Amino acid sequence: MSLVALQGGGIVDFLLSNPVFTGLLIVMLLFVFFSYLFIRRTLTGLREGYDQGRRGN
Repeated sequence: MSLVALQGGGIVDFLLSNPVFTGLLIVMLLFVFFSYLFIRRTLTGLREGYDQGRRGN
């Protein structure tokens, strides 16, 4: 990974010339995004359950 690949127009060329790296990068970003959504949904449901239990419903 050279310094030229990290400059403005070089990033696109670097990603297009390395499809395996690009695929892994996309998979990792999707994993982080869906992990965030899963954890947020879990904590929101947990909070709603505690609130309902406190109200006695």
